[in-house]
Amino acid sequence: MNRCVFFTPVAPALALLLALIQAVAARPNVLLIYTDDHAQWAVGAYGNKQVHTPTMDRLAAEGMRFDRGFTKPVCSPSRAMLLTGKHSHRLGIPDFIAFGNPVKEDVGLPAKTATIASMLKRRGYATGLVGKWHLGYGPKYYPTKFGFDHAEGYRHIAPGKDPAGVGQIPFLVNGREVPSFRSATNHTDILADRAIDFIEKNREKPFFLFFSIYLPHLPWHAVPEADKAHYANKDLSLPTTDAIDHGQLLDLTRQYYANITCADRSMGRVLERFDELKLADNTVVIFIGDNGFMVGQHDLLGKGNARFIHRGERGRLRRPNMFDDSVLVPYIVRWPDKVRAGSVSKRIVSTLDVLPTIADIAGVPAERRPAVDGQSLLPILKGTPADWRDAWFDTYDMVHLGNDGEVSHMRMIRTADWKLILYQEADGSPLDGGARHELFYLGRDPGESNNLFGKQESSAAQRRLEARLRSWMRINGLK
Repeated sequence: MNRCVFFTPVAPALALLLALIQAVAARPNVLLIYTDDHAQWAVGAYGNKQVHTPTMDRLAAEGMRFDRGFTKPVCSPSRAMLLTGKHSHRLGIPDFIAFGNPVKEDVGLPAKTATIASMLKRRGYATGLVGKWHLGYGPKYYPTKFGFDHAEGYRHIAPGKDPAGVGQIPFLVNGREVPSFRSATNHTDILADRAIDFIEKNREKPFFLFFSIYLPHLPWHAVPEADKAHYANKDLSLPTTDAIDHGQLLDLTRQYYANITCADRSMGRVLERFDELKLADNTVVIFIGDNGFMVGQHDLLGKGNARFIHRGERGRLRRPNMFDDSVLVPYIVRWPDKVRAGSVSKRIVSTLDVLPTIADIAGVPAERRPAVDGQSLLPILKGTPADWRDAWFDTYDMVHLGNDGEVSHMRMIRTADWKLILYQEADGSPLDGGARHELFYLGRDPGESNNLFGKQESSAAQRRLEARLRSWMRINGLK
């Protein structure tokens, strides 16, 4: 009898403890991987049999591959959308955030903006960023101001410094400033080491890691020789172009692929550590490119602010664009026992959808979620019917790098078969009198080579798409 009296008060406490343990176990870890300037066409799982991407291909084989995954055509607004679930025009980040006295430019995420990291931190997650940030420079824009407990590898400005150029903006690695880190051949390996260190230190509780790799962004020479060896002396399929010599285009493509392979190898090391620590089964992995890239497509080298790839000095001219090659990216989600291995979705998804998806996965209560423009992918991931968007609307204001200081304000609607892009001035009037507007029927022209804007045979589709696009613009307060 005495023993029974002794243990009775403990039972509720033990039950509560077990409930807490189960609640923590129900919150999976989240690994969000972002590669930089990585087009969807440059991944093996998307049909490219010449690029060596075994880790990315494995994720697709073990998870769900989205064939219509969209984002911004340049870095900073894409990252803003990813982390906040909001269109970048709401955040005041229309283009990439330029270097050169960035503190004085005062451009970055608005103070107290809710992010994936801040949301999950309130949910009890350890939060970390390893790699690229590109959402503002200086102490007010440090990732630690936006929910990250730990952040390293990103360009930052140490207190009291006001650099005049890129070279004076150091990186932070393992608590130390490393001014030349980004140009080091092994910098991606170092980032993988730091990601693994974060995982090991936080494996006893739920964690969110944003592993933001700098590759395959230029400069392409900064990768180990072993990654280049996959393409040495190998011929590759190349876009058809007379703008550059075949040998030069082949060399550029080999370099681009080598950087992707380097990123893939580092991703593989991180995922291998998850397996060794037996964390993989309770970890959601989301892999996305931050924007696309062209190596000869449309005679261009680059993304939404690409330059023409012509020989010589003419290559300095820029071509504002929202081609699929710039906005369509690899987009893969792996969640063991929850997402069917090897599944493929044709739904139109975007980086806006990542935050609400993670909120659902982590069980974040509705009252603790920030307002977003995206939709949770959970119904799609679980294979259950759901109402979904039939079009993707977006903007890109090319503030920097315009020819002769020109700023192109682009507005786009993209459906499964059509794309309309309006090129405008700041006041909403057509740029060059409307001569730059573009309309593509992707059902017959996936390479976007035949502009149908203003053509009689496509007039009905043009009117329909423009009406939808302008309605979206009005709702969003855009000109």
